[in-house]
Amino acid sequence: MKKEGENWSLTYEEGVVIGEFGEEMKLEAFEEEVYPAFEDLLAVYERDIVATADYVRISDPFSRDIFDVWEAAARESAMLPNYERAALTAEGIKAISLRGKLSVPGAEFRAFDDHETAIEWARTGRVE
Repeated sequence: MKKEGENWSLTYEEGVVIGEFGEEMKLEAFEEEVYPAFEDLLAVYERDIVATADYVRISDPFSRDIFDVWEAAARESAMLPNYERAALTAEGIKAISLRGKLSVPGAEFRAFDDHETAIEWARTGRVE
């Protein structure tokens, strides 16, 4: 199942919710579009989701409001019965900023340079 908007997408695939957030994505879309789409995926795949893997390419700095939305999504993920891992791929200063500010309660959190590696780790808990 895939949900998408302008410069963003959320896809459920083999136990993982994969988020991709492009450079031109408007930050307000996190609250207005992405979060409701995320809740839709949770409603359908609640028992099947073991992880999330997000690829953030947005160039604008995140505001406190955006972090609040992200933290709300992390709290919801943590309540899923089989949720174990959260992976993040970001580049440059965005990677440094996000790695220091994001976490997921009750789940292992790792940052990656390569999105495919992040997805594989999210799915299996291993990197080859």
